[in-house]
Amino acid sequence: MTNLVEIETRREELRRKLRIWHLFVPASGDDVRAYKSLLKYITPYRGKLVLSMAMALLAALFIGTELAILQGGLSRILEPPTSDELRHADPAGDAAAAPAPAVAPQVETRPLEPGVVDRATAWFRQKGFEAQRWLYGKFDLPPPDPPDVAKSKAHEKKSTFLRLPDVERRNRVRMLWFFSILLLIAVLFASAAKYAQSILMTSVSRRVVRDVRATLFKHLMGLSIRFHQRNHSAQLVSRITGDLQIFGRFLTEALVRFIQDFLDFAVMLVLIAVNGGAFILVIATVLGAAILPVNQIARKLRKRDRQNQATMAEIAIVLTEALMGQRVVKAFASEGREYTRFRAASREAMKIQMRQRRLRSMTEPVVMSIGALGISTILVWGGSLVLSGGMDATAFMMNVLALARAMGGLRGMSKQLNDFQLGLAAADRVGTVLDSRSEIEEKPGAIALPPFAGEIRFDKVEFCHEEEKPTLRSVDLVIRKGEKVALVGPSGAGKTTFIDLVPRFFDVDGGAITLDGHDVRDVTLRSLRTQIGIVSQETVLFRDSIRDNIAYGRPDATDEQIVDAAKAANAHDFILRTPDGYDTAVGERGFRLSGGERQRLAIARALLLDPPILILDEATSALDSESEAVVQAALQRLMKGRTVIMIAHRLSTVRDADKIVVLERGRVVESGSHDELCARPDSVYFHHWKIQNRKH
Repeated sequence: MTNLVEIETRREELRRKLRIWHLFVPASGDDVRAYKSLLKYITPYRGKLVLSMAMALLAALFIGTELAILQGGLSRILEPPTSDELRHADPAGDAAAAPAPAVAPQVETRPLEPGVVDRATAWFRQKGFEAQRWLYGKFDLPPPDPPDVAKSKAHEKKSTFLRLPDVERRNRVRMLWFFSILLLIAVLFASAAKYAQSILMTSVSRRVVRDVRATLFKHLMGLSIRFHQRNHSAQLVSRITGDLQIFGRFLTEALVRFIQDFLDFAVMLVLIAVNGGAFILVIATVLGAAILPVNQIARKLRKRDRQNQATMAEIAIVLTEALMGQRVVKAFASEGREYTRFRAASREAMKIQMRQRRLRSMTEPVVMSIGALGISTILVWGGSLVLSGGMDATAFMMNVLALARAMGGLRGMSKQLNDFQLGLAAADRVGTVLDSRSEIEEKPGAIALPPFAGEIRFDKVEFCHEEEKPTLRSVDLVIRKGEKVALVGPSGAGKTTFIDLVPRFFDVDGGAITLDGHDVRDVTLRSLRTQIGIVSQETVLFRDSIRDNIAYGRPDATDEQIVDAAKAANAHDFILRTPDGYDTAVGERGFRLSGGERQRLAIARALLLDPPILILDEATSALDSESEAVVQAALQRLMKGRTVIMIAHRLSTVRDADKIVVLERGRVVESGSHDELCARPDSVYFHHWKIQNRKH
C-alpha cells in the first residue's frame, strides 16, 4: 500500500478499536516505527540535549532558590523584636548623643481640610471595615479594629521596630541588602540558564529538522514511480515543508516550555514538601483530577490536528492544480469554478480549525479551575494551621506562593500538551512517508550492469497496474543491439508500460526482463539507468540555465561537450539567440522556450549522456510540421549507432524501423518490418496504415 491517506486511515481505525490511553504514546506498531524514525535523528545531538536539560533543571533550582531566599530573609528581617532586644536598647544614650532639636518659632496655623482623595480613601476604608465587620459577625469572630485603631496599632508596631538598638537595626538593613542581592543573583542565573536552554534546544531542533528534511527528500527520490502516481505532489510538498515546520516548532517551543514548566513544577513541589509536607496530598489530588480531562481533550485534539493538516494539504493540491493548469483554466473560462473549489477547501479547513480551537481553549480553563480549588483548599487548611499556631505565617505564605507557581507550571504543561498533539500529528504524517518502502529496491549484493553489448529480452512478461486488470500479458520479445524497434497500437494497449519496465520504473509481476542475460532486478539501478536515455513527449526542464539542463545527466561535462551536444540536437543556433546564451534561465518547466526548443534541449541532454539504449516516447507528436522536421533531423543523429525503442501513433515516423511490434490489450499480436507487415492482408498494422494514409 503506497497511498499515504489509506495508510493513515487504517491507523486511525486501529486507534479507535484499541481505545488505549495515549497522551504521548502512539497507538499502533506503524506509529511506533514512524516516531522512532524521527526520534533517532536526535541521537547525534544528545550531548546538547542533555546540556539543555541540565540548564532547564538549573533554572528551576534557581527559581526555587528565589522563594527560599524570600522565606529565609523575610522571616528573619521582619521578625518582631524580642523583649531581650528591647531591654538592651539604650534610649537614654541615644538621646544624649542626639543633638537638641532646634526650637521653631510658634506660628499660629489652621488645620488643613481633607482633600477629595483623602475623603475618598476614608470612605473606602470605612466601607471595607463595615463589610469586614458584617462578614466576621456571620462566623461569630471577634470584630475587626476600626480604621483609626488599626492605623494606631500599625504605628505602634512601627514604633516597636524603631525601639530596636541602632546596631540591631543596621544589622537588619544589611541583611535586607544581602538577601536582595542574593535574590537578584538567583534571578540573573535563572534567566541565563533559561536563555542557554532555549538556545541549545533550538540548535538541536533546527538541526534535527534539517536532517529530517534532507532525509525525507532523499527518501522521496528513492520511492517508486507507483508511489508518486498514487500521492499528489502538493501533498508531498506539504509534508516536507508545512508538517516539518510544525514538527520543528514542537521541538523548539512546545518541548522547551514543557521541560521548563515541568521542572518548575517539580521544584515547587519539593519546596512545598519541605515547608508543609501534608499539602502534597492536595497537589496529588489536583494533579490526578487534571490529568483525566486533559488526556481526553488531548486524544480528540490529535485527531483534529491530523484532519487540519490533511485539509491544508488539500488546499495545497487545489492551489497547485489551479496554478499549474492556468492555460486550461483560462481556455475554459473556469476561474469561477476553481475559486469555488478553493473556497470549499478553505471553508472545510476553517470548520476543522474552529473545532480544533474549541478543544485547545478548554484545557487551560479546566486546569485553572482545578488549580484554584487546590489553592483554596490550602488557604483554608494552612490558614487554620497558622491561626492555631501549627505553622509559621511566613512558611505558609511561601507555600501559597510555591503552590501558585506550581499551578502556573501545571497550566503551562497542559497548554504545551495541546501543542504536543499538533507536533505528534505532524511527526506522524512525516513518519508515514519515511516509513513507506519503495517497491523498487536493489537486492543485497546487486552487481553493476556491464556495458550493453548483446540484447534486451522480454521473457513471458506479465504486469498489472491494478489487481485483476493485466496491462501486459505473456510478452515475449528480443531486441538486439543496434536495432530500432517501434511499438504501435491503440491507447491503453500497454506501450508506455512496456518501455517503463526496461529502466525498471516498475517490476514485472511475472516473467523477466534481461539485458545481456542479466535480470534487471539483479543489477544496481544506477548502472542500469545510466545506460538508458529517454526523450518523452512531455519534456521536463528544471528552473535552471540551459547549460545545466543539458548537462543534467552529466554534471561534469565540459562546455565544449555541452555545445557539441546542442549542435547535434539542432539547438545551438536558438540558444545563441537567447539573452544570455547557455546561461539563460529557462523558467519553471521551461516555459520561456517553445515546445520544439524544449524538445531539442531534451535531445541534447540525451546526446550528452551518450547511452547505448534510447527510448523515445512520442517525442514529436506535440510539434508543428516545421519544428518536427528540425527535431526529427536531431533524432536521426541521436539514434545512430544505438538500440532504440520508440512509441509512435503516427505510423509514418516508424516506417524505417527494423522491427515494428503491434500491441493490443497487453499482448503482442504481430511484429515485423514495415514491408513484411504490409504484405499481410489481415495485418492489424496494415489496416491502421491504410486508415492514416487514406486519401481524402
